[in-house]
Amino acid sequence: MQNPAIKLNAPKNILIRGPNPIGDLIMATASFADIRKRFPEARITMLVRGAQARVLVGSDFFDELMIDDSARGFVEMFRLARRLWQQRFDFCVLYTNSLRTAFIVALAGIPERAGFAKGGQSLFLTQVVKPILNEQKKWLPTPMPEIYGRLSRVIGANPENGWPQLTVTDACESRAQALKKSLGIGEHEKLIGLAPGAAFGQSKLWPPGHFAALADKLTEKYGLPTIILSGPGEEANTRAMVTAMKTKPLVTDKPIDLDLLKPFIRDLALLVATDSGPRHFATAFRVPTVVVMGPTDPRWSGANLDRQEVVRHDVPCGPCHKKICPLDHRCMIGITPDEVMGRIAQLDDRLGIFGSSAV
Repeated sequence: MQNPAIKLNAPKNILIRGPNPIGDLIMATASFADIRKRFPEARITMLVRGAQARVLVGSDFFDELMIDDSARGFVEMFRLARRLWQQRFDFCVLYTNSLRTAFIVALAGIPERAGFAKGGQSLFLTQVVKPILNEQKKWLPTPMPEIYGRLSRVIGANPENGWPQLTVTDACESRAQALKKSLGIGEHEKLIGLAPGAAFGQSKLWPPGHFAALADKLTEKYGLPTIILSGPGEEANTRAMVTAMKTKPLVTDKPIDLDLLKPFIRDLALLVATDSGPRHFATAFRVPTVVVMGPTDPRWSGANLDRQEVVRHDVPCGPCHKKICPLDHRCMIGITPDEVMGRIAQLDDRLGIFGSSAV
């Protein structure tokens, strides 16, 4: 059943609170763009956590980026509420499922507040997007761009193709080129990217030895160097991977900032990633990608797969969505490097990624 749209004639000041997970934030950018198109004259402020702001810098679907530090405690909650109250927003759209965030925007006196019926936040919303439930009365797994489209439709926007949108600023481009030069990467050199991490938790990780064996096979077959793209806290996993490799990958001295990750992934010939943020960066830039997926239901991210292959095994215990596997991690360990190589070959046949570069 479709939720009715909020009746607003010409809102002048809109607040959008973006989702917290990086992948979800990127998938939501299409919906943000739909709102901008619906209200081109309005002032739109994006409210996100500090690290996430780097992902959105340069985008044209907002006028201001505001940082949400309210998770630090009650003092920051009330400071944020006061800042929002001073902005005099007409309405806000919450892409989070957070009781705290909904309370803050209500406290800020924003008259219209739209969000999902999840996380206990309905009490503080004026317009609730109800979920589509499965037989167990739980949210029916649905591609997130479709879910976000239902939210933007409630406020009068017209969802379009649901394709994520990211932008690289000139300043970011310059920093990326400088970093590439320091790594010895040529200006137009093509690389194969490996993104072995996952902020979600251990359950999404493919064994470092598997990633290492795959990297060696890729360089041997296609003659292209590999680069490991890792995030904060993933250093041990990266070291284990490098130690197990016979070929020598490119590795940065420290994790690549999220804004720099955009041009690095944009310029890849191919990305192999877990079900994590980097795969969604690749989607936005149409980079061919193979995703090694384990504990998560593929239907949540089952959109915009034209240039992707998802490798996963159906196992009796999955998809469990647990951060740490309580059993033997069979959903990920059972996926072999040869199996992934086969899917890369299929993607190459379909998209012509490597041309005649196989050796």
